[in-house]
Amino acid sequence: MKTIELDIPQQVKQKLLNRGIESLYPPQEDAVKTGVLDGKNLVLASPTASGKTLIAELCALKHVLERGGKVLYLTPLRALTWEKYEEFQVYTDIEKPDGKKIKVGVSTGDMDNNSPWLQAYDIVICTNEKCDSLLRHRSPWMSGISLVIADEVHLIGSDRGPTLEVSLARLRQMTPGIQILALSATISNASEIAEWLKAESVTTEWRPVELREGVALGSHINFKDGQVKSIEEYHKQDSINLALNSIDDGGQALIFMESRRRAESTARATASALKKRLSKRQETELHRISAEI
Repeated sequence: MKTIELDIPQQVKQKLLNRGIESLYPPQEDAVKTGVLDGKNLVLASPTASGKTLIAELCALKHVLERGGKVLYLTPLRALTWEKYEEFQVYTDIEKPDGKKIKVGVSTGDMDNNSPWLQAYDIVICTNEKCDSLLRHRSPWMSGISLVIADEVHLIGSDRGPTLEVSLARLRQMTPGIQILALSATISNASEIAEWLKAESVTTEWRPVELREGVALGSHINFKDGQVKSIEEYHKQDSINLALNSIDDGGQALIFMESRRRAESTARATASALKKRLSKRQETELHRISAEI
C-alpha cells in the first residue's frame, strides 16, 4: 500500500513522504485494512522495528486533526515514554483546523495530583502508573480522550500488568466509544486480548531485517541453519568484537549486559573502539548531536 493512498490528512501524508516513507510495511498495511484509521479497536502484535509506532502516530493524528479528539499514549517505562515523546515532536509544526499547532505533552511522575496542565495538550504520553494516578484523582480532562494507545501491552501478564488492565477498563467505562490501539511484541494470546478489548487482531512474525540465530565461538559464528561465518578479531571483549564486525558489514548492533554497571563500562569501551572508525565529518556531527541532547 502506497502512502499517497492512505486516508490521512494531507499534512501528515506530506510529512511521511518527506521522511522517505513512500509505502507501508506488510504489518502496517494489514493494520490499515482492519479499519484502525476509521476508529476500529486493534491489537497489533509484531516484532520490533516492524512499524507499529507509525500506525499509532497515524491514528493519533487522525483523531486530533479530523475529529478534534485527544490522545493518550501509555507506556510501561519512563524511558520509553520520553522516547515516544521525542518521536511525536516531528508533528508539532502541523496546524489543526483552528490554526493552532499540535501540542504533545509528557508526564511520568507526580502521582499525587490530577495534573490539570495536561488539558492543554492534544497528545499526552505517560506511564501506565501515571495514567492510574490520573484516573484515581478524577482528572476532568480525561473524559475528552478519544483514543488510547497502549504500548508493550504483552506486559499485561507481568507483575505490573494489573495497573494497565485496570486503567484500560476504567477508560473504556468512562468513555464507551473510545478507540483502543494495543501494540505488542508477537505473543500467543493476542486474540484473547483482542477479544477482551472488542478489537480486531493482527499478528505477524514479519520483520524488515532477517533474524538469524547463532553462537559465536572464537573467530567464527555458527548459525542455527548450519552456516558458519568467520569474524575478524578487533577487540578482546567478545560482545564488542561481534558488534564491530556487524558494523563493518553495514549493520547495527545492540548489546545486552547483565547489569547497569557492566552496560555502562561496555558502552564506554565500545565508544572508544568505534571512535577509531569515524571520519572527521562523522565525529563533528556526533559532537553536534551530543550538544543538542
